[in-house]
Amino acid sequence: METRIINSSNFNQNFKKLLKIKKGRGIANGRLCIESIKLKDKAEFVILLISSLKSIIGITYKILFWEEDVKIEKFLELNFPNKRYEKVLSYKNGKQAGAIFIDDGILDISFLKSILNNHFNFEMAKEPSQNLRVQISVNLDNIIILLDIYDDRGFDIYYIPVFP
Repeated sequence: METRIINSSNFNQNFKKLLKIKKGRGIANGRLCIESIKLKDKAEFVILLISSLKSIIGITYKILFWEEDVKIEKFLELNFPNKRYEKVLSYKNGKQAGAIFIDDGILDISFLKSILNNHFNFEMAKEPSQNLRVQISVNLDNIIILLDIYDDRGFDIYYIPVFP
């Protein structure tokens, strides 16, 4: 990968193919099964994994949503009024997921926990919930870690070396 830093402006360009075919040259990948972890511990596990990474330079969240645009926007504005986001796609009533990007300089544990709990709760028909898929790019010094959290059963993880 030639891009050293992933953000909302180049996320799709760099990861679209990888997220589709699930592999790439020089990229380590795996799938973590979290099905047997208690619902209340799933978000904590993901946060622990990300927070254990050293030297985080930046994080980009791509949130795909199958809800009315106003619902996800209101959720973000009420719960995280200082969080800047960019809606790049509107939800098209079952035909197309909506998409929101958020760029962050640090790991915002409160934000991530809230988003993940809403995601996992939806899968288990608990409240509060939203129909989301969360993709997280973590920029490190010469590595990018990408997580694709697809449902309550698990997520894909990619280790992507960055070459100067």
